[in-house]
Amino acid sequence: MDDNLYNLNLDYLIAAKELILAGNEHKAMFCLGLTPEAIALIRGMSIKQFKLLARSDYLKFAPRFNPNQWEEFLQKANAEDDSAESRASELLLFLPCPTDKS
Repeated sequence: MDDNLYNLNLDYLIAAKELILAGNEHKAMFCLGLTPEAIALIRGMSIKQFKLLARSDYLKFAPRFNPNQWEEFLQKANAEDDSAESRASELLLFLPCPTDKS
């Protein structure tokens, strides 16, 4: 088993559960691509179950990469200036959806 895949899977499951337990089911559905059925299952799972599920040789979730968006991003990045502000805004695109900690 690849430790990177394990960590990705586990982090994804933990992030999903945090959103769900905070009452942000819709955000979990939108940001993480969860179905209502998956939300119900994750809500009831323990960390031990997460660790067992995370152990595999493949991702347990499907990234929603859109080739058109990546191509547009790369073309735009080449056309823009290389200022610190520009680079910072580009990096923000890759951050996960924020969670409400209030």
